[in-house]
Amino acid sequence: MKNTCLNILFFLVLSLPGILISQSNASRIDSLLNRLRTNEAALRIFFSAMPKGGDLHHHYSGSIYAEKYIEKAKSANAWVNAVTLEIKFDSSGILKDKEWQKFLTLEKELGEYNFQQILLKHFSSKDYSRSDGITSYDDFFETFNRFGSSKNQISNGSGLLWIKQNAIHQNVSYIETMLETIPCGTLPERFNHLNDSLLIYQASNDTIKLFSLFNTLKNNLLSANNKICIQNYLKGLEKEHLRLQIDDSLFTLRYQTYVLRILPPIQVLSQMITSFEAAKEDTLLVGINMVAPEHHPIALRDYRLHMRMFQYCAKTWPKVSVSLHAGELSEGLVSPEDMRFHIQEAVDIAGAKRIGHGTALAYEQDVLSLIERMRTKKTVIEINYYSNRFILGSTHRNHPLYLYHKANIPIVICTDDAGVLRTDHNGEFIQIALDFPNFTYTDFKEFAFNSINYSFIKGVEVRTKLLEKLYRDFTYFENHFIAQYRNIFE
Repeated sequence: MKNTCLNILFFLVLSLPGILISQSNASRIDSLLNRLRTNEAALRIFFSAMPKGGDLHHHYSGSIYAEKYIEKAKSANAWVNAVTLEIKFDSSGILKDKEWQKFLTLEKELGEYNFQQILLKHFSSKDYSRSDGITSYDDFFETFNRFGSSKNQISNGSGLLWIKQNAIHQNVSYIETMLETIPCGTLPERFNHLNDSLLIYQASNDTIKLFSLFNTLKNNLLSANNKICIQNYLKGLEKEHLRLQIDDSLFTLRYQTYVLRILPPIQVLSQMITSFEAAKEDTLLVGINMVAPEHHPIALRDYRLHMRMFQYCAKTWPKVSVSLHAGELSEGLVSPEDMRFHIQEAVDIAGAKRIGHGTALAYEQDVLSLIERMRTKKTVIEINYYSNRFILGSTHRNHPLYLYHKANIPIVICTDDAGVLRTDHNGEFIQIALDFPNFTYTDFKEFAFNSINYSFIKGVEVRTKLLEKLYRDFTYFENHFIAQYRNIFE
């Protein structure tokens, strides 16, 4: 019944007068957009003014600009390792090490500007150069380990408020952020020997034994104490969300939790079961994801096993929504056989409603059949175009964005890690407009509405309010933008 109501709502919203703007208006704005494609500054003015709906592929720690982490460390006069640049906010275990110095001491020694630039490069891709001998994907993924305790210091209050204000400034009204793993539910060490059993059952494709073992581990994990821990975590999240007054008439925020795909199988399953149990009813925690480099040796070895874990959890908690990083790969990054099934298994085995990245689509086995299933199921593709350019070297010549669009697979435009990449949501639209000239204004508007229609928001009322706001914002944009900027653009 719930899905039926959502489908009715979806079609009602699409049929509202003005959602599909009049042909004359569409032609005029498309014509304007095509003229602006020759100038990136003009495109920024255009897309900054255009409503963008939501950002559905958004990593919390990677979306905060490095300046915010640096400000926190400086205000606390934190400890800094002069060699590794690791930051700590207490002195436990480090005072005997001569490499550790106070932030302000090191800043005075190196000079404020020079020290800041060193830290900015350490915490982001600023001034990255392949000539340094570090691959772009290593530079990107290593950044997350460098946040360390700085992430804990800025989580969650000041970081969440900064994300909110930054989103409002960009005409983004909704974000679904991957916040953190839930700090509950670790299986006792006596179960660690079962890691090998999980791998053996997966290798032999024995799903009966595999699911039986999953069930045993679930029953041991979800003890009364762990369930209390999960409930306390959710209450704390809700309390902080309300205290900060995150949701208002301009902006709404929801959370995904995630599991780490590079951990031993038992730990991955523990995180996954805990996540599904937490998300089964809570309204703020709307979905589950899986993070860490897809090309990591453990992630590659255990990929099929992870998809079976998701399949088991989806059957156990059928109302919980899943989005998965899949196909975030490029030729040469992994061996050919690892390029052939990641998106397919995320869609068909794990049952992911949305796929993050999906850049390796063309390498999938039986790709035409996969595309047809994604189209039929309306499996959404989360496009992180700037991230794919930086990490994987993708360009308009080899990125499958156009293929997804031609196949009528729903597309949403996302940022991934705007702080690490030092970009923003406007920049994503700009780069796509530059690289894919066949995309019209109507296409970009559809992407924006997709980001609300295909979000994991729980509750028809919240989704309806966001869609109504987006409709009003587009109506204002279409009626006023050309008139306001006539002297510049016409």
